[in-house]
Amino acid sequence: MSDLVEKSLQRYPVVDYATVKTILAQSGYKYINDKIKYMKKQGLLIPLKRGLYVYRSPYVDSTISKEIIANNLLGPSYISFEYALSYYGLIPERVEEVTSATTKRAKSFSTPYGVFSYRHIDPALFALGVRIESSRRGNFMIASKEKALCDQVLITRGVKIASKKAMRILLEKDLRIDMDELPGFDLEIVKRYADISKSKRAEFLHRVLEDMVE
Repeated sequence: MSDLVEKSLQRYPVVDYATVKTILAQSGYKYINDKIKYMKKQGLLIPLKRGLYVYRSPYVDSTISKEIIANNLLGPSYISFEYALSYYGLIPERVEEVTSATTKRAKSFSTPYGVFSYRHIDPALFALGVRIESSRRGNFMIASKEKALCDQVLITRGVKIASKKAMRILLEKDLRIDMDELPGFDLEIVKRYADISKSKRAEFLHRVLEDMVE
């Protein structure tokens, strides 16, 4: 493989079929699909889903974070729910499956890098409380700790929440949230989440957090 192809592919942490095809064509390759099959067989292109790959360079460390993969597998999306809560140290468990929110339909992908799942979120809530974090080979979008908790509270089923007491039980017993981390939360994000979603759960969460600040 030419140095030009190598340098071009290194620019992309996640690369689609059209981009690979263009790079190979510009480098003079004629039988492009055969070349792509060969690169997959050699472990240079790691398929994530149809037409989407991670390029693994044989010459430099091309390690890629799961978070970047998550953002690219399905868009628009941002990391949230259990994975984000673990990322911020709000729950004791280490979460292997990368969980994200999307305005599209719920979906899940099993890849060589692990399982990536996506839950639908109201488009009106999408941009609220989302931040950009830096990682190896690029940036990724992830919910703030406040947004991630709101998202998780909203989708947790099987528990009736009709009081602040019930919300505290949900946080401590069901979600196993480290309550010592909550007093520093940005209450404005939680309040706006409750106002936009019209969710009683988010409203009770906001009231519980207000009590902890006081």
